[in-house]
Amino acid sequence: MSKLLAITALLITLPLHAAEPLRLGTQERPPYAIVRPDGSFDGIAVRVVECALRKMEQPYTMQAMPWARVLALAERGEIDGFFPGTYLSERARWSTESAPIAAQRWVWYLRAGSTLDPLSAEFRQRATVGAHFGSIRLKMLEQENYKVVLSPQTDRALLQAFAAGRADAILGSDLALEEAVRELKLDPKAFRIVPLRNTPQHAFFNKQFLARHPGFMDQFNAHVPECRKAVK
Repeated sequence: MSKLLAITALLITLPLHAAEPLRLGTQERPPYAIVRPDGSFDGIAVRVVECALRKMEQPYTMQAMPWARVLALAERGEIDGFFPGTYLSERARWSTESAPIAAQRWVWYLRAGSTLDPLSAEFRQRATVGAHFGSIRLKMLEQENYKVVLSPQTDRALLQAFAAGRADAILGSDLALEEAVRELKLDPKAFRIVPLRNTPQHAFFNKQFLARHPGFMDQFNAHVPECRKAVK
């Protein structure tokens, strides 16, 4: 076999997307995404994404950054995708969401003895609240004119500030706040939890990347259900 034919045969056997590694951004947000001391990644969302990409034989790189930076880089096309995130119409202009990669429910955390009703109009007008910086939850609270007094970078910092008495309530992810309670060694009975809505988590891919790789999203989504079952 000539050298040219050998090279051609090799290229034919390479994975469809091997020529361009997928550049992913995430933030450290247990239990969805965790950065280990050695710099490797873990977490229920990370495992699903990595499982799907392995099955596709898709090379990738992953960086952990503050969430606002992740979103800015993804919108500019400096990274190709990000996760875990919730659908938002303004993100749909420049990215496409995958099938759900993890469950999530937005919940209000109040003190156990609080009589406030976070679903009431009076609560919206009077209660001081918080959500973590860069989140859709914070954007919603600001747009709906809640009295936002807390907007730290992480769920852990948010819960810590709330536990110190710096707000009447906080809005967060159920699993992320449960993990923060464990990490901070707080008593779960010290809080009253009021569910707000189900908000599944997705991976999002920049439309520029998807245009260069037709069929990528269909392949990724096809693997997500089996990967979610495998990582439970």
